Amino acid sequence: MDDLEFRRRAYADPCDKSPEFVSASTTNAGNRQFMEELKEFNRKLERALNEPVPPALPDKLMLSHLLRQPDQKEGLGWRHLAVAASVAFALGFSTRFMQLSAESGNLPPSVAKVAMHHVQMEMPFTRYVDEELTLATVNAKLRPYGAKLKDIAAVGKIYYANHCMFAGGPAAHLVIQGEHERVHVFLVPMERTLQIVSEFSDANLHGEVIPMTYNRLVVVSDRQENVHSMAEKVQASLERAL
Repeated sequence: MDDLEFRRRAYADPCDKSPEFVSASTTNAGNRQFMEELKEFNRKLERALNEPVPPALPDKLMLSHLLRQPDQKEGLGWRHLAVAASVAFALGFSTRFMQLSAESGNLPPSVAKVAMHHVQMEMPFTRYVDEELTLATVNAKLRPYGAKLKDIAAVGKIYYANHCMFAGGPAAHLVIQGEHERVHVFLVPMERTLQIVSEFSDANLHGEVIPMTYNRLVVVSDRQENVHSMAEKVQASLERAL
């Protein structure tokens, strides 16, 4: 077997067990070295293909995707399931916020209006979702914001944890069982430009905003729910993720 034929067969199947190939690969010193180099390359390639995905990579890709999105009204387009649940409801709120934008001029968006609008738009989805989350799963979503929960039991049953668009940028969004209703908890980066109030409400919802070191904690739920109690529990359980 000449060198050209040997190398062609070696590239095609380095584990070829035919007698003529085995003989050519063992009796010739150059062929033996070539086979060792080829097998070592295949081992490196196999290790590279089997390299596990870093735990934080999906969240980083999600954040990268969100950051590339054009600035848009909260709730329009990012979570299609919630929008599709009520077309008439979505159109009503879109009109309302177009009017508010015209009136506010160049002022930054209001944290109250953004939060309540977000909750209203996602209510058809978040009212029933239960992702059966573990502490590790929740903290994987909070890690990009430099935070983590010490204990799920301290805050209550967490139905949902993910990223969302909040006033033109990413934020963490948790849905937690309160005393009566589900409570929406947003972790919004402190550098996000917003009109800030400590408390807010409308006919159906109310909420609180608590400044933290790197983020603002925005807590929203139905009027009958004690959002202050939930805000205190979440704040006490949150710690910095190094």
